Amino acid sequence: MPIYLMSFFKFPKWALDLINTHMANCLWNDFEGHGKIHLASWKLVTLQKKHGGMGVPDLRDLNLVLLGSWIKRFLKGEGKLWYNIITQKYVRNAVNIFSLPHSNSSVFWRGVLWAAKALKFGYRWVVGDGTKVRFWEDIWFGTAPLATQFWDLFC
Repeated sequence: MPIYLMSFFKFPKWALDLINTHMANCLWNDFEGHGKIHLASWKLVTLQKKHGGMGVPDLRDLNLVLLGSWIKRFLKGEGKLWYNIITQKYVRNAVNIFSLPHSNSSVFWRGVLWAAKALKFGYRWVVGDGTKVRFWEDIWFGTAPLATQFWDLFC
């Protein structure tokens, strides 16, 4: 059940920590008042098997990935009903999904934009004809568009 909900909502840190703690306690057979020595760190437990870990998913990373999958669906979903609804409600005139403001949006969309912040560092743009990427108006680095950072060049 939590996995399904993680694909729609950004879970609070305390909830993810609590679930991760219960998973660790289950792994090491801990229960309230009866602590055991953990034989490996949680970081090692959540490491992929091919890298020497146990392959147990860290729920914060899983939450990020599941919400981030909506970005890919959005970028490839042109013409679908849910795409049109999201575009009309949140995107409107903005061309770049990574530069949308968080204000006045639903819990779902704020979670997707939270994931977009993390994903934009690993995302690669194909500029093409310039209809989806605006050189001066998009945020390429820092916290402001190039037009703001380099006003003398923009004018």
